[in-house]
This record gives sequence, structure tokens and C-alpha cells, in this order.
Amino acid sequence: MRIRQGIGKRAALAAVMLAMGHAVPVYADTAPITAYYNDPALTTYTYPTNNTNAVINIDVKASVGGTCGFATNGAPTASFSGLPIEAGWTRQVAFTAECTAPWRIAVSSLNGALKNTATVPAGYTNKAAYDVALNVASDSGPVTGNCPVAQLDQAAGSTPCSFEGTASTSNGLQVSRSFDLTGSYIQMTAPAYTGSAVLYSGNYSDTLTVTVSPAV
Repeated sequence: MRIRQGIGKRAALAAVMLAMGHAVPVYADTAPITAYYNDPALTTYTYPTNNTNAVINIDVKASVGGTCGFATNGAPTASFSGLPIEAGWTRQVAFTAECTAPWRIAVSSLNGALKNTATVPAGYTNKAAYDVALNVASDSGPVTGNCPVAQLDQAAGSTPCSFEGTASTSNGLQVSRSFDLTGSYIQMTAPAYTGSAVLYSGNYSDTLTVTVSPAV
């Protein structure tokens, strides 16, 4: 998601789909099995019991691994502009997951804030903080999380946020099965700016990236 602030900001959310799966080989009986032809000319021959057929059991096994992604036209993609930092703002982007097993979702931020690329003098700042919240629909009910965007900064490394970084089998907010359920969204919010440093005039922007993955 890309957020720009001129006097405002713009956001565009990108999504990544991952899938996992595996199959189990086919097995068959290997012990020799014999069937006998009952020759009517051999009237005095005693044939073994159950001599008319040979039964071979073929044990076929397979498994379906979890897959996870966004529904067609269901990725959290949006672009926002003209949002006033000074007055406070909130925006919400819906998405629809198609995950057939437990899965994880994570978010990363390019700048860890709305950022102006200008070098600012003392007493001014070129960063404005905001919060990122997830509400994810699942078979077990909604799963939620909320973090300051600074904890989602790509350069910050591991943070206390439950959904920071890139989703993997072991990283991100864990969600139970969720396939084409409505009600999932990512929300960005900031109150009116009250920082002690003065916001430097110019364009502010950030990019959020949302990823999903099957969980272990």
C-alpha cells in the first residue's frame, strides 16, 4: 500500500500469494499370490481352497497441502491521496482471502511512517506516525491485531508486532481456515498531529506490503 501526503498521502497495497502442497507415493502388496485353473479333465485332483482367483490389494494414499492467497479481485489494493496529517485521518481497505488451512498474514512498511524525503532543519520533522490494524474473517471468527507503523518498518527487524515482516509458515498473525469470507480489512489511522516538532512542508508517503502464507 502506498501512502502519499502532499498536504496528504496516497496508498497502494501490494499482495503476495504463496502455496504449499505435497503428495504421498502409491503402495502395493508385494507378496506372491497364485490362482489355479480348474481343469474339468482332472476329475480326481484336489484343488487348493479359493483356487479360482487371486486378489491383489493396491493401497492408494495421497494428501492435500494447504494453499493460501487472495481471491480474484480480492487483494488489498488501494491508493489514497489528499489525507490531511494535521487534522487526523483513517482509511480502510477490504480484502478476501482464499486459504484452505491455517495461515498467516503479515504487513511491512517501506518507511515506518509517512515520510518526507527532504532534509529538515532543527525543530522540524519529516515523519508522521500512524497505526495499522488488521481484521481478518475466519471459520473461527475474526482475528485482529493493531500496531504502530514504526514496528512494521522493513529496516526495524523483529518487533513486538504480531504481524510485522513477511508472512511465512512461522511468521505473521495466525488465522484459521478462511475461504471467500467477507469482512476482512486492513485499516490505517492517525489522530491529529500533536508532535512537538513542526511537520516540514512537502509530500509525505509510505508503502505497505501485505503477504500471506500457509501456516505450519
